[in-house]
Amino acid sequence: MTDAVWSDEHWTLHPPVNARLPGTVWLATKSHVDSFADLPDAVAASFGPVAARIERAILSLGDVGRVHLYRRGDGGAHFHVWLIPRPLGMLEAKNHLLPLWEDVLPPVADEEADAAARRVAAAM
Repeated sequence: MTDAVWSDEHWTLHPPVNARLPGTVWLATKSHVDSFADLPDAVAASFGPVAARIERAILSLGDVGRVHLYRRGDGGAHFHVWLIPRPLGMLEAKNHLLPLWEDVLPPVADEEADAAARRVAAAM
């Protein structure tokens, strides 16, 4: 697990390890819950506004066509979602294909991924 680049009372935001697309981040609950259904009401109510802030922040990086949101990780200690930028013009990665492309793209340096995640956090 990477160190959080942003947090509030309910959430922490992290850069990934071995990112393929700079600007990718994952958002995790501070509370130990496994799914949307388990989120306490206050945490669930804050999800939409926090996700929207993250999306706007990722878009502010530039050259981002769309921000995809995925829930991955069955049985993790904390509920978490991934927000992944689809590069502008990379239409072959539209819709459900972005995770497939992400698997085959070469990783960027962890320092580059961390710097992009810090720019996302600063834009929030």
